[in-house]
Parts: sequence; C-alpha cells; structure tokens
Amino acid sequence: MSVKVLGLLLASFLIASCDNNNDVEKNKKMAGDFLDLALSQNPKSAQALTHPDFTFTFMGVTEISNISYDRDTYFDDWIPNVVGGLLPDGITLTTTDMIADANGVAVIMEGDAEGINGEYDNKYVFVYKFKNGLIHTVTEYNSDLLVATRLYKQKLIPIKGSAAAEKAN
Repeated sequence: MSVKVLGLLLASFLIASCDNNNDVEKNKKMAGDFLDLALSQNPKSAQALTHPDFTFTFMGVTEISNISYDRDTYFDDWIPNVVGGLLPDGITLTTTDMIADANGVAVIMEGDAEGINGEYDNKYVFVYKFKNGLIHTVTEYNSDLLVATRLYKQKLIPIKGSAAAEKAN
C-alpha cells in the first residue's frame, strides 16, 4: 500500500471521527436542553428539537406507565396534565451524568419537587435516540415505587411473617 493511500485513509478516519464527535456533542446539548424547555413556562418551545415522528414513553408498572405519547400528545397531554397534575409546583432536575454516542444519549438526573402528596425527590435516566439530527424517542426510567407511594398514595404492605411485617406491628 502506498504512503499516499495510507495517508488518505488516515485523513478520512480522522475526519469521520471529528464528525462523530460533533454529533455526540450536538446530541448531548440537545438532550440537555430538551427537558429544560419542556418543563419551562413555554413547553412547546422544546417541540422544535423533536422529530415529526417523536415518541415518549414513561417506563414502569404504574397507571401512567408504558403509554406511548406522540409529538402532539406529549406536549398537549403529558406535560400539562400528567406532570403538571402530579407536580403542580414543577420540578427541578439536575443532570449528574451523561453517556452518549452518535445515535443516542442517556441523561442521568436527580429531581427535587413537591408532589401532590408531599416531597417527591426521584432519580431518573432519560434515554434519547436521534433521527435526522432531531430527538426521535425519549424513554424515561425512574423509581416507579416512589411514583406509586409519593404521588398516588399507594401503600406498601409487608409480607406476613417477614421481618418487615413484624416491625410494622
């Protein structure tokens, strides 16, 4: 292999690597900005960051879990009615870490909020996938046990005969 061909291959690899790093940084910024905008006074300002086929899913085993929201229902129902209904004073989300590649970003966050039934400080992972330079999907993971007990007033019932049941009595 000639030195010219080897040089061209190396240059192509370096250019591709730089483009990939630019995509990663762009995706991280977009993921970081998305919830700030979606939870602001003007949530629809985040809509410009989303792909026309955008979907959002809140994962878990609660009554609000595993329902796919499209671009319209996310901004017209999920944000004002579900989030707004459960956290009427809003929520402060703090990013603690991000893991990213050219196709997606996982944003790890801690929340601070007063829910409809008292203090609600959950931990989250939001997984973002991108398509054509826009957010295509967001999947939210958190402690659905905390959602159930703090936001829906569900109670944990110790198993009879367990140490927890004995302490409860």
